[in-house]
Amino acid sequence: MNEDPLRDVLFSIESYLNPQIFGDAELLTQIRNHLANEKLVSIRQALKETFAERLFKCIDEFSDWKVYEDYSEHFHYHHHNIYDDKSFPPDLLWCNQIFDSDLTKNFIQRLSGRNCMGKTVFSASLYLPGDHSLPHTDLVSAGQKEYRQVAFVWHLTKNWQHNWGGDLFWCPTNRYLTPTFNTLLLFTVGKNSLHFVTPVSPYAQSKRLAISGWWTGKPQVPHSNTDRDELRRTSHPLIEIS
Repeated sequence: MNEDPLRDVLFSIESYLNPQIFGDAELLTQIRNHLANEKLVSIRQALKETFAERLFKCIDEFSDWKVYEDYSEHFHYHHHNIYDDKSFPPDLLWCNQIFDSDLTKNFIQRLSGRNCMGKTVFSASLYLPGDHSLPHTDLVSAGQKEYRQVAFVWHLTKNWQHNWGGDLFWCPTNRYLTPTFNTLLLFTVGKNSLHFVTPVSPYAQSKRLAISGWWTGKPQVPHSNTDRDELRRTSHPLIEIS
């Protein structure tokens, strides 16, 4: 970890999270319990508005998107991404450093109960009309015996309408999640984390933008002693559980 405390603060995700949510110990316990029970956690207004607007402007103005697609048996995807950090604009590179910092990985490790000290896999995405991905769990190795542990999707889409598609469909509970600005989706990766992105309509009039990836680490077996009735009772107006 860097010896400069100010630099550590600047590169910790905790400095940019909404304190009304992540500064509440009870809410953090609820999120921790849901992640341990392999739920999808959707947090609206998850990061500070100025930070979200800055990253929205960064990827909204980016023009050198690359098409990524695969049509292997039983799995298709087609969407536009920025994967190569050499092509990241400055603010996206800065955001990458935040998501990949030791302080951030320590925080996510405490929040999820998963080993997250491997390399963070980080990219930005643009889904245009016709873009989609078929069902998948994200359960693959990230290299060097590190595995995807916690997935994140930070939606930076503005003014998106429900009939434009582009929903993340969470298969375990048959739940559609329409992209909304500054909403952070989190889930622990495992054999039950099946999900997909529905095709974007040709009538879509906005950009489906997101920053997404995985915190990785050594494989481990997740466990939970949380009562599921207790999970159903927890609620917050900015947090949805699937």
